[in-house]
Amino acid sequence: MEKSFRRLWAVVILVAVLLSACSTRPVTSEKPALRVLAVESFVADMAQNVAGDRAQVQTLIPLGLDPHAFEPTPQDVAKIAESNVLIVNGAGVEEWLEPVLQNVDGQRLVIEASAGLQSRTAREGEEAVMSPEEKADALCADMKGLVATEEKVSGTERASATQLHDEHAPQGGAHEHVLELLTLRLNAQAGNRFGGFVLLDVEEAGDTFIAAQAGELTIFDAAGQEVEIENTLPLACSGLAQAWVAELQPGEYVLALSNFANETTPFVAGPMAGHHHHHEGDPHFWLDPLSAVHYVENIRDGLIQADPEGKELYTKNAAAYIARLQELDGWIREQVKTIPPENRLIVTNHESFGYFADRYGFTVVGTIIPSVSTGSAPSAQQLARLVDRVRSTGAKAIFLETGSNPQLAQQIAQETGLHVVSDLYTHSITPPGGNAPTYIDMMKYNVQAIVQALK
Repeated sequence: MEKSFRRLWAVVILVAVLLSACSTRPVTSEKPALRVLAVESFVADMAQNVAGDRAQVQTLIPLGLDPHAFEPTPQDVAKIAESNVLIVNGAGVEEWLEPVLQNVDGQRLVIEASAGLQSRTAREGEEAVMSPEEKADALCADMKGLVATEEKVSGTERASATQLHDEHAPQGGAHEHVLELLTLRLNAQAGNRFGGFVLLDVEEAGDTFIAAQAGELTIFDAAGQEVEIENTLPLACSGLAQAWVAELQPGEYVLALSNFANETTPFVAGPMAGHHHHHEGDPHFWLDPLSAVHYVENIRDGLIQADPEGKELYTKNAAAYIARLQELDGWIREQVKTIPPENRLIVTNHESFGYFADRYGFTVVGTIIPSVSTGSAPSAQQLARLVDRVRSTGAKAIFLETGSNPQLAQQIAQETGLHVVSDLYTHSITPPGGNAPTYIDMMKYNVQAIVQALK
């Protein structure tokens, strides 16, 4: 993640210099032409339906590319600089955008298409958004059967902190996080208490947990700065009493433990894996057509703000497109009726179909990637729990977006008999002539594939 941001800052600085060198323009009283840029292709399609012939909406992210994995090039930053209206999905999808906008040349109106929509909470049986108690139970489930394999003696000060094992060794092209329980021997402190120092090496950005008996923990980064602990989870498994959770970047951290009642404590650390959720909640509002209506209203209002003279046209076009989205909603409901209620169970590649499931009465049995972003990786324990849920619920199919690595899905299918549907369009439309050249076509194609697999 740090390398990506360094590359992004280098791009921003380069483009800013180039644009500054070319910024001298003749003074004119003419109103600049409307230059509309949408980050995602499905948003661009919605916006074009509103803009009609009054503006040509360009798309920033190339067709077929996952917006969760997008990194802007100098050419992309230049496109943003040239725009005077920028339409984004929002809700945390475009995490790379803020530093770009802070440094790029020019002025523009930014329209957040999802503004005003409330992020969903998990329904019964789902694990997308979990309470601290639920996270604690899930951690204990992941650590079930763990036995301390060796003893480590903690250091007496930061400089002598004891190196822990690497919990993040990648295998088979994916990160398989293997948790290892240790017995950690602490050092005597004042007041008949115990403490010590250990080193934790983190290779992936994200939420990391550190679990032990009851005590106190302070985390220091490589620069000696204290890292904020997000929350503390109560545990009652493997001799553990609590788990501290902190969002860590790749690197080495010193863990300072203190105020423990016993000289030894069980100790384990690793990524939260299936128990991490995006800080902004689930951003995939657009997979619910009635939430897409809200997108269109925000786009309409933004275009009117940028171009008041086009108000009548934008209002008329938006109303016509909203009617088509409402018609799409009705069509989906009729299609879903052909699926027996007991079969309306879906397993997906990552947490993206929650709003669709809520709208049309599906249950999300589970996801391979336990995050609303495709940048995370499942643990072996999380995959095992998914297999158990698939077997217990009788889910029939697992649905993958185009471009997803099917390896883990095929592995789960072999163990459970699931049918793998690997060509849904969720984050991008297709070129003209493809299966999903518009947002409405995209939704219809996906629904037909889901219905066919679950009937």
